[in-house]
Amino acid sequence: MSIVWLGLGTNIGDRLSHIESAIERLIPVLENISRAGLYDTAPRDFLDQADFLNTVVRGETDLSPLELLYVLHEVESKGGRDRAKLPGTPLKGPRTIDIDILLYDNICSTFTGDDGGSLTIPHISMHQRLFVLKPLLDLDSEMKDPTDGVLWRYKASQIGDQRVKLYKR
Repeated sequence: MSIVWLGLGTNIGDRLSHIESAIERLIPVLENISRAGLYDTAPRDFLDQADFLNTVVRGETDLSPLELLYVLHEVESKGGRDRAKLPGTPLKGPRTIDIDILLYDNICSTFTGDDGGSLTIPHISMHQRLFVLKPLLDLDSEMKDPTDGVLWRYKASQIGDQRVKLYKR
């Protein structure tokens, strides 16, 4: 079994319900699920949208990284997410649910799927995102970045204010 860390976020409709439903849909593919607190966070990249609700879950899986990615896309779709990029739709815009693979064991690699898409582990931007690092550290404050061995809490301390506030434990 591999240990995976997933980031979940939503900023449309009943945010709490979207997170809860997504975690329920992960149960068939993740064992021993642990969840971090929920954080109310300001949008990043595309700022003209509602605030997000974010969390991190840890679990164990027998799926490969790409198999897990495809399952996550199905979970997002069942949660109302349309991954199609429509003209005029902002990248990183509003979404009912977004699930990212943050970490998968201690893998540091990029995988290319049959569809030409790619997956980079650790997540390529997680070191810059307090909405990822704060909940991650709720679950394990001693975790280290597998790329350089630096504690994630140190990296989090180096990030300026991104308006990430605890919503619910």
